[in-house]
Amino acid sequence: MLSSVLKSETAIKVNIAIMRAFVQLRHLMMGNGGLINRLSNVEAKDLEQDSRLTGHDKHLLDHDRKFDELFEAMDRGELKTKGLFYNNQEFDAYVFVCDLIRQAKKRIVLVDRYVTEKTLTMMLKREKGVSVTIYTYDKSKVLEMDLATYNEQYPDSPMQVLPSYGMHDRFLFIDDTAYHFGASLKDLGKNTFFFTQEDFTLDEVLKESQKILSSP
Repeated sequence: MLSSVLKSETAIKVNIAIMRAFVQLRHLMMGNGGLINRLSNVEAKDLEQDSRLTGHDKHLLDHDRKFDELFEAMDRGELKTKGLFYNNQEFDAYVFVCDLIRQAKKRIVLVDRYVTEKTLTMMLKREKGVSVTIYTYDKSKVLEMDLATYNEQYPDSPMQVLPSYGMHDRFLFIDDTAYHFGASLKDLGKNTFFFTQEDFTLDEVLKESQKILSSP
């Protein structure tokens, strides 16, 4: 609180460091499901005490809430570079990938062996004018029908699906940033999986697959 009041350069640096520490703490807490129930119990007790707070206490509580809003805003502005999603965290994983898709400015490229209409639906979250190309091994007749229906309804934002062979891993390129996923996008959260941000380029990822496609 003192670092928020003082205006010196040192106080400003300390304040920023505190905010970053709290953002990292939030990530740690959200990554450990066992803590959530404990936090819920603490929150319930806090709500019970709200009616007994004095004017001074309420002022401090309001101050804490404003800080929490700031941390949430900072958190939303960060793209995670790696992380772990646990079994049955389907919605959390879905929201995370949709947030990545929203960050794209020019293009989205997905390399995924198994693609369904759920994957196509996730791509609706992108900004207008962002191109989408999907490389997949299993391009079924059902997917072709889904894709045709999608492109007919959204002619200004069509998607392209191309064949990919010899590719087991899953990659999602947001512009020039590559993310490696331990599960297909359609299955995110059904089982525990890990994701990381990588330095690979699209050409490097597709290199061997292109060799297979071009071979006689």
